[in-house]
Amino acid sequence: MITIGFLADHLDTIPTLASWFRDQWPDYYANQSQAEMEDDFLSDAYRNSLPSRLVAFESNELAGTIVLRENGTETLPEFQPELGGLYVAQSHRGRGIGTELVRSGMKLALDQGYATVYATTVAAAGILERLGWEFIKTVVHSDGQFALYRCKL
Repeated sequence: MITIGFLADHLDTIPTLASWFRDQWPDYYANQSQAEMEDDFLSDAYRNSLPSRLVAFESNELAGTIVLRENGTETLPEFQPELGGLYVAQSHRGRGIGTELVRSGMKLALDQGYATVYATTVAAAGILERLGWEFIKTVVHSDGQFALYRCKL
């Protein structure tokens, strides 16, 4: 069974989240210590304002995360809020957890009064498209290229 909750209610998961992100994106986090990464996750621990990070559990085991933030891409400030930082642990992939996290992030955006939410992705286009998101454009960034999507809630 998949359950989704606020990071604010599961602060004990922060060290694991930081380790996952370092393992997944080692170049991006190369200059940050574990403590700095944990502080960054702690800054996402809000329920009623942005940034607001959600965590997913499968059978009470931490399985993934996503964040709704005001602006995740400095080069695209007009596309906000953004749903990003989607990560599902390797051992939990292929079970619908990413889809549930995106769906919960969409609901969170709607609950916070947003009519539209955006996302950039390299790997989750299939999830977004299955949930009715609209592809806007491909964006070339110094870190590579990614797809920009919009969802009208």
